[in-house]
Amino acid sequence: MLKADNVTLGYGGRPVVHDVSVEVTEGGVGLIGESGSGKTTVARALLGLIKPMSGAITYGTRDLNALGRADRAAFRGQVQPVFQDGSEALDPRMRIGSSIAEALDAHHRLDRAARDARITELLESVGLDPALAERRPHQLSGGQRQRAVIARALAVEPDILVLDEPTSALDVTVQARVLDLLASLASSRGLTYFLITHNLAVVDRLCRTSQVLFAGRVVEAGPTRTLLTRPAHPYTAALRDAVPKIGGAPPKAVGKVEAAPATEGCAFQRRCPLATDVCRTVRPVAREVAGRNVACHRAEEVVGGQISGAQGG
Repeated sequence: MLKADNVTLGYGGRPVVHDVSVEVTEGGVGLIGESGSGKTTVARALLGLIKPMSGAITYGTRDLNALGRADRAAFRGQVQPVFQDGSEALDPRMRIGSSIAEALDAHHRLDRAARDARITELLESVGLDPALAERRPHQLSGGQRQRAVIARALAVEPDILVLDEPTSALDVTVQARVLDLLASLASSRGLTYFLITHNLAVVDRLCRTSQVLFAGRVVEAGPTRTLLTRPAHPYTAALRDAVPKIGGAPPKAVGKVEAAPATEGCAFQRRCPLATDVCRTVRPVAREVAGRNVACHRAEEVVGGQISGAQGG
């Protein structure tokens, strides 16, 4: 449906994402990584907001950046973003109903009665009282605002939602409700999600497959449950083990988390307890190990549990 092939992305001529390939398919795809890893840059490229320095992004069989005006408008009707902070995604001067109406007017010709009925239907579909259409964003709670953002994205009946940390600005109980909503919408409307997050519970709930991004490069890719329960890259293991467990010991950092990514060899080497001379000189190439693709010279040892916490889960 939506695909990036060996895409390099950057700003001001400086690459920040290197040779990333992503295929958004049924069942949802997650892109996992810490802040600054390049996740949002990839999402912006898939939305057509930035052009690749190299590689190609295709929608169906067509190059996204070669679409004409009419085809680009159709693309925007099929692929919609949901950003992480509803207070910034919604115009504070507009009522919630007007924000949704703006999306409807951009893609559909509806008379006022049909438009109002559609707004009511959309608000109800995300679990909001239609009366909230008359309120402005600051009059809603964080969870209500995020549901309103989802309702606006659904207004044009998209096939794909690009979700950029959709629950990170919410407290834990509200996160659970929004996740339940997204899971329900995927089932009832046949939506496909491209989800970027650092929250492993979110990607486990919504995505069949996932990719792990570190310093702008994919270091591991495969079935989400496989990556989370039996990681094959030390960075994936570090992300998984950093999640606090109720009643358990405090999570331990793997390596020096403040160390900058290396520019030669493996980018993760300065934080990796398994790094050897080859890791410091030769950049690992992705290869198949235990049911996923992983860019690590010592992936078999990670799968075998020779890094703390990399086995089981």
